[in-house]
Amino acid sequence: MQFPTEEQVLAHGFRFRPAWWTPRVPQGWGEFVEQLPARDRGYRIITRADLLDAATSHGLPQTLLAGYVWGTGDSAFLVGRRARVFRDNDPQRVVDALAAVAESLRAGDTVGAYASMLRGRPNYLKQLGPSFFTKFLYAAEARSGRPGRALILDQFVAVTLRTVDKWNIPRNGPWEPSTYERWLDHAHALATGDIRADAVEMAYFKLGKEIAAGGAF
Repeated sequence: MQFPTEEQVLAHGFRFRPAWWTPRVPQGWGEFVEQLPARDRGYRIITRADLLDAATSHGLPQTLLAGYVWGTGDSAFLVGRRARVFRDNDPQRVVDALAAVAESLRAGDTVGAYASMLRGRPNYLKQLGPSFFTKFLYAAEARSGRPGRALILDQFVAVTLRTVDKWNIPRNGPWEPSTYERWLDHAHALATGDIRADAVEMAYFKLGKEIAAGGAF
């Protein structure tokens, strides 16, 4: 499997329209997306570099939103469903949960932070599953444009783990904390030399998407 360069990882981005998101989030949380680089017809672009910068430059709720904007891209038809996390949770509850998760990350307990966001756990938020809360973990733990231990785990990463690495992992989460820990160990072990850990995740995601599109899963 070929892994992308650092430049390719940071440039990994998608087009979107801020108007899809800003009316659906608490006031002030979406202002930063309107400042991202403009494209034609009201579109802007958000890159992985923007996601990794969100916690430092904007705040934790904005980091959660950045993960949704980046992860949804130009698929406008998905926005209404995915934005329900902002509709169905009290804003202060979102702030408190994300702050608690960030504290676990600062303490070096990445897998504990993951576990705390699963359904029934202390930092669970309605409508927020692992595919998107691992985007938050990944971005919240990043420093100076580089990932910490946390990485994204979504259905397409799972597809590659299942079909290429022969893991007994379901395509759709939630995945057990032990599975997330195993994925982190696996990805970081592959990140040698100049290969970033999130380059491994990006390669697994892209291959998994191709496999799923071909109906091989």
